[in-house]
Amino acid sequence: MEVNSFLKMEEIKIIQIHSGFVTPILVVNGGNSFLVDTGRKAFGQKIIQAIEINGLKPTDIKLIILTHTHFDHAGNAALLKEKTGAKVVVHKKEKDCLEKGYMTIPRGTKPSTKRLSWLGRNIFRFIGKYKSVKADIVVEDKLDLTPWGIDGYVLHTPGHTAGSQSVVLGDAILAGDAFFNAGFEGVFPPFADHPKQLLETWEKIIELGINKVYPGHGSGFNIAKVKESFNAMKKKFV
Repeated sequence: MEVNSFLKMEEIKIIQIHSGFVTPILVVNGGNSFLVDTGRKAFGQKIIQAIEINGLKPTDIKLIILTHTHFDHAGNAALLKEKTGAKVVVHKKEKDCLEKGYMTIPRGTKPSTKRLSWLGRNIFRFIGKYKSVKADIVVEDKLDLTPWGIDGYVLHTPGHTAGSQSVVLGDAILAGDAFFNAGFEGVFPPFADHPKQLLETWEKIIELGINKVYPGHGSGFNIAKVKESFNAMKKKFV
């Protein structure tokens, strides 16, 4: 497991936890720290190790914010809720998926990933299953994080899934699968249920004045990469 820090702010650190092909994020803020996404089932203990490596106790984690409820992002939500006592935050449109422990594999945005998506949706449906967990906080559009000592908020950013959401901290966004930076050309995700809606989300994010993007897969990058591929993606999907 590689743990690296891409951005340091005055009060907090944003730590990407590279666990397999997924990149959960630890936001270190003393006793008001939180996790964004929980990775696949096989990596639960490594996320706990990352918490401890960064000088925290599991009980310092107060929130587990899920950008969406696919198995590779919510796979350890139940385990980490039990270990930390944190409240689990999910969007209203995916609350039921979390509490069932299953969400349908997303649709592909490229010929190769369309084939993979078909297999996942029709033949290997078990891949999408994980241990269910009850949501503690359900977001409709926006959740202010200042009650937890964090100057930021959770924002609905649909497109990859209907209930996708991101965390905005200053000029940084922890964006889940609204972006993808791991082995594919550009940063448009290879899977998205609603590509046109996702591009509308991209526009909204650009208008926020975001500079740093932390995707759910791969390392962080500058917003310039989003702007570079936006027009090409718009021609493809709009």
